[in-house]
Amino acid sequence: MIDIPNVKLMDALVFIAAFLFGLEVGLGSAISTWLIYGFINPYGQADPILLFFLMTGECFYAIAGAFLSRASAARDLVNNGRPYKRMGVLFGLVGFQATFAFDVLTNFGSWIFKTSSLYQALIIGLITGVPFAIIHEASNIVFFATVVPLAIIASKRMGLSIQK
Repeated sequence: MIDIPNVKLMDALVFIAAFLFGLEVGLGSAISTWLIYGFINPYGQADPILLFFLMTGECFYAIAGAFLSRASAARDLVNNGRPYKRMGVLFGLVGFQATFAFDVLTNFGSWIFKTSSLYQALIIGLITGVPFAIIHEASNIVFFATVVPLAIIASKRMGLSIQK
């Protein structure tokens, strides 16, 4: 998926890791994937400041996965396995929220030392990042509504226990 900027399964995989195995595994996955991807990237290396914001933003997916795994609504949907549409909507919305927060943070972080104020960094980052954010958020809604529930249900059927 490297050919399409901001369309990646990495966010969903970090979420799944945290949902199934807990916050520590999710955070470790988030940080380690960006450490690797931030240095070995076909679009070029991320500078240390942007890399910090990218790793922090990726942790939003781990936090969302860990918290959602503790929610009774998500647990009921996973344990029943039948109301797949409701599960897709729930995971899609959570994925959208985490992606929106990631995009706001990373777009801000990419301009923080290029402008004269934090407000300017936020506004310029949001405006210049709109096309990429729309693609990122739309693709993650699809991934979180389809791939994530299927992976979680398949993991449960294979005997992987969900973190309590």
